[in-house]
Amino acid sequence: MSFAPSLTDRLRSKWNLFLSIFQADLDRASFQKEYIQDLQRQARSLQYPGAILGIFVWLGFAFGTDQKLHPEFPELFYFRIGFSILSLVSVGLFLLDTFFKIPTRKYGLEFAYLFLGYLVLCTSFFTGRIADDPNYVSGLQIALITMVFVPLPLRSYYILLIFSLIAFIGSALFYAPNLSTVQASYSMQNLGIAYLLTFVFSVILERYRFVSFVSRFKILESNKEISEKMLQIQSLKEKQDGDYFLTALLLSPLIKLDQTGSSSVKVEFLLDQYKKFSFKDKDYELGGDFLSAYKIQLQEKEYTAFINGDAMGKSIQGAGGALVLGSVFNSIISRTRLSPDIQNRSPERWLKEAFMDLQNVFETFDGFMLVSAILGIVDHSSGTLYYINAEHPWPVLYRDGKATFLGLESNIRKLGISDMFGNKIQVQTFRLMPGDTVFCGSDGRDDLVLEEDFSGKRIINEDETEFLNSVEESGGDIKTIRKSLVRKGKLSDDLSILSISYVPSRNPFMEDKNSIFEADSLAQKGDFLGAIRILEKSVTQNQSKGLVQSPQAAKLLSKWYDKISKFKESASWAEKVLDWDPSETEFLFITSILWKKAYVSSRNLELLRSASELGEKLRVRQPNHIKNLINLADIYRLLGNFFRSKKLLEEASLLSPGDPKIAELKKKLDSSNS
Repeated sequence: MSFAPSLTDRLRSKWNLFLSIFQADLDRASFQKEYIQDLQRQARSLQYPGAILGIFVWLGFAFGTDQKLHPEFPELFYFRIGFSILSLVSVGLFLLDTFFKIPTRKYGLEFAYLFLGYLVLCTSFFTGRIADDPNYVSGLQIALITMVFVPLPLRSYYILLIFSLIAFIGSALFYAPNLSTVQASYSMQNLGIAYLLTFVFSVILERYRFVSFVSRFKILESNKEISEKMLQIQSLKEKQDGDYFLTALLLSPLIKLDQTGSSSVKVEFLLDQYKKFSFKDKDYELGGDFLSAYKIQLQEKEYTAFINGDAMGKSIQGAGGALVLGSVFNSIISRTRLSPDIQNRSPERWLKEAFMDLQNVFETFDGFMLVSAILGIVDHSSGTLYYINAEHPWPVLYRDGKATFLGLESNIRKLGISDMFGNKIQVQTFRLMPGDTVFCGSDGRDDLVLEEDFSGKRIINEDETEFLNSVEESGGDIKTIRKSLVRKGKLSDDLSILSISYVPSRNPFMEDKNSIFEADSLAQKGDFLGAIRILEKSVTQNQSKGLVQSPQAAKLLSKWYDKISKFKESASWAEKVLDWDPSETEFLFITSILWKKAYVSSRNLELLRSASELGEKLRVRQPNHIKNLINLADIYRLLGNFFRSKKLLEEASLLSPGDPKIAELKKKLDSSNS
């Protein structure tokens, strides 16, 4: 019973979809001027080939075919020759522009109107006079279809088609050719179909041209620096080696390793692009892999920011993605170095914002340019590694002769995928110990050709742990790793490896174990003040010796101050733990709680803001930490930011429906709002 309405709905939907082709685009009013300029450019590209073709295309008809088929119609000769003369004169005008710089070729659309007007209107008129000849009617059909492929504004197609119909029908009525024959009837039906197809395809192709233009124009406007470089590449499209050379030239300065001054963090690169080429007797390589590392300052600490990316596509396509990646990353580094406001941001926030900047740029390419990447920073003082992995091969930790994967829980998709933020961005952390090395590499490290027969069939390595074996065999030496990989199989893709080694001059973590043991003994007996005095004295002595990082002692001091309800002192020591060992993710939550307790005692809003900042840092690292979301929501409620508090509670509710703490906090929030 419900089939008929359902069928009707489907037919109506199909019809509306068809009609949407002819609906006006909302962008036309905004971009009409630029679009016309683009059509001028396209029309100019057709001037020489069109005019040269026009000189010769009808000469055979003029001096032979027309005279044999229609000797009674000598005007055809002048019609044909007229088009050749028009084309010859046009070539002469174009040469004035080419050789004497007289701007005759700038009138691209005007020449197109002139040629098409002569071709379509005259053909329509003369065909109407001899409409009983199917051969000449088919010639009009060709002229009509040809019109579709000339870039014109949509209104111009309508005008030409209307005048063509008027010319044909008027001529046929005036000269009254015999259209009663079967052949004439057949050719008239074909001509009608040709008019209809010309109308439909002119609308579709013109709309496609406009949409393509607007998409490209918006990208160029929003990314001028990137667009200029990409246009330089595009201008050498026909010269392959020159094209490759220019791209390599643009990409080369972006692949930069900033190792100025002494540092406890050492970075090394290995880059072997798959595409090798020669230009002006010099050898170059080109591909989609990218590496870069710079020193930056954040919150008065020194960091090394790095990126390892692999752009989708081979050779020039991948290099285009790498070029965009490098341009945006270098722009982020430059802004960081010049902006005190950016330098005051936490490592987590800086990393997340940098990642979002990259994602926003690649998203404009509508999925045609995707990049897997690892973006990270390393704290020089503590060796803490912060990173985001966007569907890149897992980083590898090399410690004490053993290689293992890091960050297996990463679930962020490639840069450029529009629905990426359905998965929350998660900054992962890991504390490097002195002597540790972390390797980041593209999938070229795994895609080794193990066997290849004469037919070209290849067996590709699918065991990702082979890279771990190569790291161990090489003893952590980046150059030896490549040799180990090549021994296992042939490289089939770009290969890039970035190594980050933590090599401080001395171990920054120095704990006074005797003092910790003595203080802990007092604390177990309930003498927290005595325990605090012992440890504070020990830490002060270590600082006087230059041994400033004692995270275990700071943890105990924070714990014991909390026991005696001195929450501000407890929170201050907890902050020191995070300063000395930022990888203590769970301690972010503890410290946020302590600052909130300190606020309850003093009602100092600055303490509450410190609590919110730590909670937000934890949220970047662990977006689904339920307790932190509830705590943050309560902090923002106390700060009077009810909108933010409500949003965080909604997130927590999705993760833990029916949680009584969430329900209780919602009631408090509702009462605060009222």
